[in-house]
Amino acid sequence: MAEITLSNETVQYINLASTQTGASIRDCVVEEDRVVFVVEKGQLGVAIGSKAKNLEKLRSLFKKNVKFVEFDEDKTRFVSNLCKPYEVTKVTIEGNDEISMVRIEVNPRDKSKLIGKGGRNINMIRKMVQRHYHIKDVQIV
Repeated sequence: MAEITLSNETVQYINLASTQTGASIRDCVVEEDRVVFVVEKGQLGVAIGSKAKNLEKLRSLFKKNVKFVEFDEDKTRFVSNLCKPYEVTKVTIEGNDEISMVRIEVNPRDKSKLIGKGGRNINMIRKMVQRHYHIKDVQIV
């Protein structure tokens, strides 16, 4: 697993979200208009809450979009989780344990949405994968 360094701001976001949701939060990335939390495996439902009330509460509290992603020790499942709600058909990891690359195959209609405007979604996926695993790059095919 790669080394994760959290800023004071990120720690505050994690503490606040953890208190509000009761979920175990492993990581968080804050951007201008969104916050992405990585929750421990099995904690996604707890984090989102009944009828997504925790999600809505955090959205109004942070005044940003909030997304929860479930962590998984299995790299391919973690990458698939990061790509949700888009349908991933295949995740391939190439290379050795130290330096590897991930190729994500998605339904052609979802490809542009997964990449996002200006590449913002794929950049977030890359950032999260690189924070948790020794992976050099992530590509969508």
